Amino acid sequence: MKMEYPISNIQFPIIKFLVVAWGVSLGLPVWAQEPASPVFALGEVLVVGAEDATGGGTAATVTGAQAGQRGLRNVADAAALAPGVTLARVGGRNEAMAFVRGYDTRQVPLFIDGIPVYVPYDGNVDMGRFDTFDMAELSISKGYSPAILGPNALGGAINVVSLRPTQPEEFTARAGATTGEGYAGAFRAGMLRPAGYAQAGISYRERDHFRVADDFEPTKTEDGGRRENSDSRDLQLSAKLAWTPGEDPGDEFAVGFVRQDSEKGVPPYAGTDTNTVPRYWRYTEWIKNSVYAVGNKSLGQTGYVKPRIYYDTYENTLESYDDATCSTQTKRSSFTSIYDDYAFGGSVEAGMLAGERHDLRGAVHYKQDVHRGHNVGSPVETFKDETWAVGGEDRISLTEKLALAAGASFEARNSLEAADPISGEAFADNDNTAVNPQAGLFYAVTDGVFRATVAHKSRFPTLKDRYSYRLGTALPNPELDPEVALHFEAGYEGRLAENLRGRLSGFYSRLDDTIQQVDRVAQDEEGAWLYQLQNVGESESGGLEAGLAWTVLPELTAGADYLYLHRKNLTNPEIKLTDVPEHSVKIYVEWQALSRLTLVPNVEFNSSRYSSSYGAKVDGFWLCNLDAQVALPRGLELAAGIRNLFDENYELGEGYPEEGRNAYVSVQYSF
Repeated sequence: MKMEYPISNIQFPIIKFLVVAWGVSLGLPVWAQEPASPVFALGEVLVVGAEDATGGGTAATVTGAQAGQRGLRNVADAAALAPGVTLARVGGRNEAMAFVRGYDTRQVPLFIDGIPVYVPYDGNVDMGRFDTFDMAELSISKGYSPAILGPNALGGAINVVSLRPTQPEEFTARAGATTGEGYAGAFRAGMLRPAGYAQAGISYRERDHFRVADDFEPTKTEDGGRRENSDSRDLQLSAKLAWTPGEDPGDEFAVGFVRQDSEKGVPPYAGTDTNTVPRYWRYTEWIKNSVYAVGNKSLGQTGYVKPRIYYDTYENTLESYDDATCSTQTKRSSFTSIYDDYAFGGSVEAGMLAGERHDLRGAVHYKQDVHRGHNVGSPVETFKDETWAVGGEDRISLTEKLALAAGASFEARNSLEAADPISGEAFADNDNTAVNPQAGLFYAVTDGVFRATVAHKSRFPTLKDRYSYRLGTALPNPELDPEVALHFEAGYEGRLAENLRGRLSGFYSRLDDTIQQVDRVAQDEEGAWLYQLQNVGESESGGLEAGLAWTVLPELTAGADYLYLHRKNLTNPEIKLTDVPEHSVKIYVEWQALSRLTLVPNVEFNSSRYSSSYGAKVDGFWLCNLDAQVALPRGLELAAGIRNLFDENYELGEGYPEEGRNAYVSVQYSF
């Protein structure tokens, strides 16, 4: 398949320059230095005010070490550790998603090192494909997110920040196995010098199947035991090369490359809903390549500028088969769909301290999304969008303890190319704009911060939202407007007592111009009714988050997080809001039982949730897990765990049973 690289002429001189700079640095000796941070700082996008005591609590953070301690090997599972986040699965595509206070991955976009990561056509991304082996931390903004982040952060944003070397030479290797004939291996090597650093890594995961719980009742498409068509394979390659000139501590310029190469089955529907027809799908190709260049240059005493450019490709081959054998494609419902998409863009962020009271930041973003897709035997359809945004924000120190953070962004989306695949004529031009102001007050007390925030956010309709016929069941709607949300939140985070920390926040969101399916808008030539996506929905959501972390003993810590989320469809109450429970609880204990042994028992509860807009539900469930780590001499570490300890038969989506009791074991070596 031929690939296009329209910005290669920009990237290659940068790469050449940094390679030369790095080559010069290789001959320099090892030097005495302060301990380096493992976080790739160029990939961070901070909320104004959140980096100090007067702005804490605006975002949740999960570290790579925390994910590793729980044996969580993909970004979706890691994100679900954060308060306010619930794991969901798009069963029909076998995609893992993290919902943030009820908002999905189209409304809470995923970033990796500050670069947006999604399929250009539909705006979604399978978070289960990305490994946590190279993750330093992920931060999750909720509602009130950085005004300089860019467009489409309607409900917040998730930013995964990668690791960087901290030692002159370092190496980490891991190997492991899971039930279901699963195997995994990974290694990462890096080197750090005064003039820069380099790092490269590879991770590989393969699994033949997973097993459903013993008390699963067999259906026509699933007989229990091994889940049908549940195999997967993931290969991830990454590399980065950085130059640190040393003129100022913050000066740094880096280029990087990430490749995600996957293959997966899609387990068929195994429920009792007669409205759902089982699919026999396989993604035989799921490949995403990203190349990027990012830098940070200090300006004067307090200023900086951070440029970022990137180019992504996404190749997808979906095979739809006649039956569970996945061997023939003779029915009308069978096809081979091919995506050959790419996106490119960049941003320039800058900031400075102005006087003693103002911390100013601003950013300009541009991105172009291109979708080229077709079913084998049909012509290629090409759609192109461009999106740009300008944002700015300021943290104003009103008093020693009180700060006001205020910002706004202007965002626009323009259609560049879109032809009706049936008539062959171009769709009418359609453009969208949005203005999104926000503000927050932060009051610092001893060992804690009170906060109150308000934010207006938006999401532009995707190419698929506007132009897809949905396999002949729908009509396109190029005139869709952006979804808009208004978020309010008030809360506290800090120390409550000796060895006890806590947080409590209440929030409310109003979502207008929601894009919803409207049935029976027209009939096709055979008399079948068609639906259309329209801006007809208004909904609201509100609730509270509460959390405690108690250091019982120096070697024993316990914690709990609770989320109450009530959502209501104001326009059409009969159309249910899906995929998120009303109540969820996460409880954990970290116990250093022996000098080298750490045990982490943890429990999770989710109440029932709707899994279809017409009211299909899944029951609530409890999950119990146990993880253990043993630190051995000479950089060795053993880890093992049991997930779903009591073999709970549960679902995240009706008709798609999740994994029963399963286990993993791994060994890791670092120097």
